[in-house]
Amino acid sequence: MRVVCTAGHVDHGKTSLVQALTGQQPDRLAEEQARGLTIEPGFAWTDLDGAGTVALVDLPGHERFVPNMLAGAGPVRAALLVVAADEGWMPQTEEHLSILRLLGIEAGVVALTRRDLVDEETLEVAGLLVADHLEGTPLADVEVVATSTVTGEGLDDLRAALARMVAAMPDPEDRGRPRLWVDRRFTVRGAGTVVTGTLTGGAVRLGDQMAVQPGGADVRVRGMQSLEADVDVAQPGWRVALNLGGIDLDDVERGDAVVGGSWQPTTEVDAWCTPLDGALLGRRGAWRVHVGTASTPAALHPLTGTDLTVPGAVRITLDAPLPLVVGDRLVLREAGRGATVGGGMVLDPAPGPRPRGRMSRQQVIEAYEDLPDLREVAGRVALLLRRRDVLDVATASAMCGQDVGEAALPGVERVRGWLVDPQAWVTWSSLAVRAVQRTHQARPALSAVDLAEVRRMLRLADCPDEVMEPILGRIVEEGRLDRVPGGLVVPGHEPRLTVAQQAARTALLERLDEAGVAPPPLAEVAAAVEADEDLLAALLADGQLVGVAAGVALTATAVAEAVATLRAHHPPTTPFTAAQAREAWGTTRKHALPLLELLDARGVTVRDGDLRRLT
Repeated sequence: MRVVCTAGHVDHGKTSLVQALTGQQPDRLAEEQARGLTIEPGFAWTDLDGAGTVALVDLPGHERFVPNMLAGAGPVRAALLVVAADEGWMPQTEEHLSILRLLGIEAGVVALTRRDLVDEETLEVAGLLVADHLEGTPLADVEVVATSTVTGEGLDDLRAALARMVAAMPDPEDRGRPRLWVDRRFTVRGAGTVVTGTLTGGAVRLGDQMAVQPGGADVRVRGMQSLEADVDVAQPGWRVALNLGGIDLDDVERGDAVVGGSWQPTTEVDAWCTPLDGALLGRRGAWRVHVGTASTPAALHPLTGTDLTVPGAVRITLDAPLPLVVGDRLVLREAGRGATVGGGMVLDPAPGPRPRGRMSRQQVIEAYEDLPDLREVAGRVALLLRRRDVLDVATASAMCGQDVGEAALPGVERVRGWLVDPQAWVTWSSLAVRAVQRTHQARPALSAVDLAEVRRMLRLADCPDEVMEPILGRIVEEGRLDRVPGGLVVPGHEPRLTVAQQAARTALLERLDEAGVAPPPLAEVAAAVEADEDLLAALLADGQLVGVAAGVALTATAVAEAVATLRAHHPPTTPFTAAQAREAWGTTRKHALPLLELLDARGVTVRDGDLRRLT
């Protein structure tokens, strides 16, 4: 199935043409049929030879009902543009064409209606004028077919043209994340709440658990129809009616979206917006944003701080949250004049706080110009990483409207559930190496730079801890840093003591050697000889000092002498108690127990209950 919307000026024969093509009356309301004026989007369908079923969404052409037209056209990817041959191109034809362009619709056919009211010359002129107006647009090369619903002339040709258009269209994308923008909702006796719309993003199956956004109400698909036939599965691109369990009619309305999978409704997006000719997009104005079937007031904040008269990046603040993803199309209208003034594409559905002041033109260019292909998930992820550097897979999936966990993302670094921009990876790697180098320069006595120091440096660059360890591992693999006990070093690094540190080292070790196994607190001794933290760290790292308890250290010489004393009093086969060790060392329980635990940890002694023996 393919869905095609009509577009064109009021009274140019869109509804009559749909009825002639399908044999169905698309206008549902009695008022519409009485006045001969489409107010709400109508629906009909037909089978085309070689192209399958085509559902036609008949849209209102009157300027008063452009919001309704947008609700019907928003989720659709192909159009039947209708122009009356006897009247030609009209203001609403132009506005509808602008809307089709802003929505990214590139597939279409033009029907020149009321062929029976004009002669050949007038028909030819009408066709040339249509070609002039379509020149430079995505619909420039579409087929133009003259038709008459009175005589039936051209209807078979139009059906053939629609079939060729449909056959040439790519299959609707199945991202595994269904979204149905609601265009109608009603109650069926004995069934409950029913909503209709054009399904995009993924398939829906009978019994699926879904949610209605915004709000997030959980619902279950109790029944499903497509073109009035019961179905168990609805595919992307289908017109669908969903019977929803778990929600009352008053809790869902046009503009809501029924979604499956993970979605994050947002009230702020960055978008690349194009003003229509003569329009000015800026902070002033009463704006409405139309996306899918939704319409909400909004505020515009051009990221360069300058009102837009040419395409540019805009921060849009929405009055109501909407489930949006990268690449969604939107249309901007000025509420006061009721005029379509521009539109564009969502670039970032959750951009975070607005930059302070205004972004420079260069910053905007770097962030949002030269856009990748947003039809591909790799392009959507690449765009998101331009502003973030790193993004977890779950959030990236929600923002892209597609699971990116297994998607091919050339150039993107994958790290433990995170996606990292390759340039950020290079930057963080360089920062890590520089952090170690600078620490060596500032603190030459250190034998290694603690990993916590490197982490602190990289956290300033917004590098998550989960990403940091793999980065450091890669740096070590590349030989740019070496991992040693105590942390990281630049290859070939040798710790160096200053003259003052060398003097303090000698004095510190002498005092601690004199104290033996009962030294005073290390900080006390260090303060007395003016030994700094880097010197202490260096002595502990190279084993000249041995930490035995919090704030207490022995010299390596003292530890060795303590072991020798034990061996002199207790041969390897002779067990001894902690009290006997304390007596052999001539010290107190306070100092003996931590030293014994150190010897246990080193395997010098083996403990069995209250007894120990030397190995």
